[in-house]
Amino acid sequence: HESLRTVFRLAGNEPVQIIQPHQDLPLPLIDLSGLAENERAQEIARLAVEHSEIAFSLADGPLLSASLVRLSSADHLLFVSLHHIITDAWSTALLLRELVTLYEAFKANQPFPLKELPIQYADFAIWQREFLQGETLKEQLSYWKKQLAGAPAMLELPLDRPRPPVQTFRGAYESLTLSADLNAALKDLARQEGATLFMILLAAFQSLLWRHTRQDTIVIGAPIANRTRKETELLVGFFVNTLVMSSTISADMTFRELLRQVKETTLTAYGNQDLPFEKLVEELQPERSLSHNPLFQVTLSLQNIPQALGMGNFIVDPIGFDASVTRLDLEAYFWDLPEGLGCEFVYSTDLFDRHTIQGLLQRFQILLEGIVSKPDCRISELPLLTATERQQLLVEWNDHHREYPQDECVPELFEAQVERTPDAVAIVFGQERLTYAELNRKSNQVAHYLRARGVGPEARVGILMERSLEMVVGLLGILKAGGAYVPLDPAHPRQRLSFMLEDAAAPVLLTQQQLVERMPAHVAEVICLDRDWQQIAKESAENPENNCTPQNLVYVIYTSGSTGKPKGVSVTHQSVVRLVKETEYAQFGPDEVFLQFAPLSFDASTFEIWGSLLNGARLVVMPPGLAALGELGEAVKHNGVTTLWLTAGLFHQIVETDLENLRGVRQLLAGGDVLSVPHLEKAADELSGCQLINGYGPTENTTFTCCYRVKSGERFESSVPIGFPITNTEVYILDRQTELAPIGVAGELYIGGDGLARGYLNRPDLTAECFVPNPFSSRADERLYKTGDLARYRPDGSIQFLGRLDHQVKLRGYRIELGEIETALGEHSSVQDAVVVLRDSERGNRDLVAYVVADPGEVGADLREQLQGFLKKKLPGYMTPAYFVFLEKLPLTPNGKIDQRALPLPEKSRPDLADAFVAPRSEAEIKLASLWRDVLGREEIGIYDNFFDLGGHSLLATQVMARIRETFNVNMPLRYFFEQPTVVGLAEFLRNAGTEDQKVVPEIRRLPRG
Repeated sequence: HESLRTVFRLAGNEPVQIIQPHQDLPLPLIDLSGLAENERAQEIARLAVEHSEIAFSLADGPLLSASLVRLSSADHLLFVSLHHIITDAWSTALLLRELVTLYEAFKANQPFPLKELPIQYADFAIWQREFLQGETLKEQLSYWKKQLAGAPAMLELPLDRPRPPVQTFRGAYESLTLSADLNAALKDLARQEGATLFMILLAAFQSLLWRHTRQDTIVIGAPIANRTRKETELLVGFFVNTLVMSSTISADMTFRELLRQVKETTLTAYGNQDLPFEKLVEELQPERSLSHNPLFQVTLSLQNIPQALGMGNFIVDPIGFDASVTRLDLEAYFWDLPEGLGCEFVYSTDLFDRHTIQGLLQRFQILLEGIVSKPDCRISELPLLTATERQQLLVEWNDHHREYPQDECVPELFEAQVERTPDAVAIVFGQERLTYAELNRKSNQVAHYLRARGVGPEARVGILMERSLEMVVGLLGILKAGGAYVPLDPAHPRQRLSFMLEDAAAPVLLTQQQLVERMPAHVAEVICLDRDWQQIAKESAENPENNCTPQNLVYVIYTSGSTGKPKGVSVTHQSVVRLVKETEYAQFGPDEVFLQFAPLSFDASTFEIWGSLLNGARLVVMPPGLAALGELGEAVKHNGVTTLWLTAGLFHQIVETDLENLRGVRQLLAGGDVLSVPHLEKAADELSGCQLINGYGPTENTTFTCCYRVKSGERFESSVPIGFPITNTEVYILDRQTELAPIGVAGELYIGGDGLARGYLNRPDLTAECFVPNPFSSRADERLYKTGDLARYRPDGSIQFLGRLDHQVKLRGYRIELGEIETALGEHSSVQDAVVVLRDSERGNRDLVAYVVADPGEVGADLREQLQGFLKKKLPGYMTPAYFVFLEKLPLTPNGKIDQRALPLPEKSRPDLADAFVAPRSEAEIKLASLWRDVLGREEIGIYDNFFDLGGHSLLATQVMARIRETFNVNMPLRYFFEQPTVVGLAEFLRNAGTEDQKVVPEIRRLPRG
């Protein structure tokens, strides 16, 4: 076999194969016969790994190595390792058979028994090159381009760790053997459909991946022997090709329907198998990355297991050893065995943990059992979870029930606290203070005053006030009257406030004298707590009789709405009580000092105010308006604040600039957006004695749904978990068919329990859409809230937030419907079309960016200022985009949707491929561009153009590297080329090479033949 004597060298600038007339192959003998059995086993395992990691020299060879291990006088172990460039699985089995044949012949002193081969691998290579031209090449390229049009570049399997920028190929494997009965049932189903076991496994495996990825097109690689001609059957060499198998799966598709699709796809692919995978990549030009394989990252292979060979006392029995290398994210191998179906998943340890792959294997077994039982079942409804996993998800990880005063309302609990600690300080505002008894008397007077004006259960009272003592008195007064408060932020535009008042049908509006001129048009009776206090003070200071139930409204908070108008979230007393009484996510009690800093229209204020006042703590109210970081930190330090809530953005700023002032805080809750890992870890390291808590929850579930208490010294690989459900809260992560998503698999987060809001005010349609019946409860009235958030369970039962499913984002703690901003932009007379996105900026911030198609004659700085002013009149400040980018038209995908990836960056930073041509400037850049022109066959090369975007691939990169060595006499690592595939990037390396000690690359000379 000439392949075993072949080496690969550079001839000029191109790699070529050279067949050596003779190749020495050492065969060292390692004697382990004297070791004890357990020591021998350990040494064999070590040698196996060592042998598998041998590095080959492509230029010098040999490209195979062997070692013989003596186990006993009659028992030996042979290690053989071959470079994949000269062999494949077929070749390995062929070599094994021929090795046995030769051994038996030589042992019996018989002549060389193998027939001379009529052709060799080099002959096949030349034939293949000539065959794959003209019409054949055109037809096969056309097939594959059509087959893979629109296919995703990446299979988004749920990873345990972020993908590293460069693959390390470190791997491990997990395996199991499915029963002979299941294997037989799979073969029976294949026969029914005129399919093969491979097709069954491919369809089932794609179904498994579909259930794990939320992608409708599943692309995986499938190796094929590619020995379509009889002459190649006895050749050793790398014949195998990889077919890219793509299937489109929908929720209502049955497995039998998918199998028929896979059968058709597979047979057609077999008919177009001659096109080498490398050629396909070259033609399709997918985006290249050192972090993953192009086109597919997962493969499936059905292997023929090598059987024991030999005769008499001579037996050759193949054995396996632990894989420590993988070329892809996941490689699935199957063996049709007498005892059943062998399954082995080889995986990248950079991406996956062992338990993740074990779970994947177990689910695949459950799925296969469901397939043979009900092949006409929808793929979305086939069983996937083990009984243990289902028990965990439904019961063990949702066991958060705890007794709390669920039959009492907020005023009752506050009045009970007044009885316990009447003289304790309840509120601090600058130099002013109110005890619990004083706060109770004042709020009672407001309550009686409001009842006289018809305020009672379900009445919604607007409250337009700055942070102050009066604000808290007003809130309590509204609730004691039996009403519900509707926060109105003085900083919001009048038009928005007017809509809220009208939508809430508020009969009364509480405000302050200084805000009267800023009030919107309304029909409510206005009460100024400061101006009208003399009249209010005439009312009784006794507790009014409670007239509400836990199911009555406590407040209505308006959040951003996709229709362009805000929507009111209606929350009941029970939901607030569940948040702050008898719960475990934070400490509540008379020793705590809370800071009230969140706007009243932001439901974090619910935690601050009622978490304090219903538990006997002290509430420090910040002065109105925006506070500088120093002022906030000083207020925390001066007032001895022990419990603090901060939005993620504010938390990050304080960690960077003012952490010293937080040293007295005992529990710091942050959230409303994704927390930065470096900031959280820094705070955890420096704030000893402070419990950091990542808080998550939509307004529709009353402030907090999950919380994660950060452990001392804890480090996070990717994001900070949002943690575990708080008491009396249920969480379910469901797939697109509202089935339980497996542990580690992304799904939509659904929330149940006593924190749920009643729904959306005056929006029964939206309430029914977002608050759905709980399919896991036996009670008909139990509901779940669809958050639209993407999340997944971690192995310990905590939850990781992954992002939004819809057009909604969170910025600085505020939930924003991007559609509301787009609708407002569209109302401007100069705007033809607009889309708004949330982008991560180079400074580490997150900014709203508006992409606007406007009348051509009006585009410019003036229009930008007009739009900013226009939006500020309609939307809160946090909803005004930081950047406006004007486009002639919005880029669309083939499906007619906005192509987010094609939207330009708002600042002047450039993508890898330059928007405009920039010519080479220095001598090095000119020479490099010339090399690229020769190799790529292009006339014009800009210094910022990406080599791979211009049609380059790894083989052409090898030629460029050779020419760089020849031209500059410098050894540039190939990895650097992939990391900096631009002329300007390579020129930078060459400039540095001129000042550093570089190895001079010796000239490659032709060696004499002998």
